[in-house]
Amino acid sequence: MAEITKVGIFFVHFALIFYSLFVIYEGKDKRASTRVLLLITFAVLSDITATACMMIGTTRTYFTFHGILGYIGLLLMIIDYILLIKHRIKFGSDVLISNSLYKYSKIAYFWWLVAFVTGVIVSIFRH
Repeated sequence: MAEITKVGIFFVHFALIFYSLFVIYEGKDKRASTRVLLLITFAVLSDITATACMMIGTTRTYFTFHGILGYIGLLLMIIDYILLIKHRIKFGSDVLISNSLYKYSKIAYFWWLVAFVTGVIVSIFRH
């Protein structure tokens, strides 16, 4: 396994931690609080870094089943981030987020977890 791929694996685990904490605290706070926004910011940055490293380190096509799931998961995470930033700008940090935004966050997180698990499975069977 290429060293850059190992760096990608390291960062995808950070993305898992930050994204999981984000969903937990978003559900607890129900606001676009500074803590919630920092967690999703770190999740997005970690996942972008992980994706870039894994793309650089791959010797195969970028368009595998896992790759497509992962790209969609990253896109959903970025959309969630943008929606939360827009909410924060428009309403501040004291106004509750809508149930539909929180549901979107959970759906995006679930999709991202499926991509993460398929990556683990691919990694296990590749070696």
